[in-house]
Amino acid sequence: MKTIRLPERSPLAMTLEEALEKRRTNRNPAAVPLKEADLAALLWAAAGITDEDGRRTTPSTLDLRAVEVYVLRSDGAWRFNAADMTLEQTAEADVRRVSTAYQFEYVEKAPVTLVFVADKERSKNARPQGVWVDAGTMGQSCYLAATALGLAGCVRASFNHEALRQAMNLPEHLEPIVLFTVGVPA
Repeated sequence: MKTIRLPERSPLAMTLEEALEKRRTNRNPAAVPLKEADLAALLWAAAGITDEDGRRTTPSTLDLRAVEVYVLRSDGAWRFNAADMTLEQTAEADVRRVSTAYQFEYVEKAPVTLVFVADKERSKNARPQGVWVDAGTMGQSCYLAATALGLAGCVRASFNHEALRQAMNLPEHLEPIVLFTVGVPA
């Protein structure tokens, strides 16, 4: 499988107040690719490393870091490696269609869906709700970053978790739990 090094991320120059005021769910992306620098900014906002001990941009239940971010695009499924800002391919097929129960046209038109994946082994000593809280926090960070970048985004949870796990070639202890679909607004 392939590895892609992400470029330097696009700056998130909007104030927090302005991002909170302008944040909206938008399911109307244009069918155009997302700039790699914008993808890097979204991934950094969700789970970027902010200091030498590995702390991330978003909080983590008991500091377990049990939720990781994956990327679905037309060229496959990719695991975000925050330590070196790379994407590591886990599946070559376009599996975006598997990431929804009914919004097929939307998820295939949008160039990127971020998948928040819970590691059930890493989180087994925490309350089960912890990974869901972590994923929700990551989703909100993506909303704010997308707003700052002028992108259209939407958090989603209606999908077959097991079918998506299999399509992404993930081992059984990893479970996709929440999604963020994003693109340039139409």
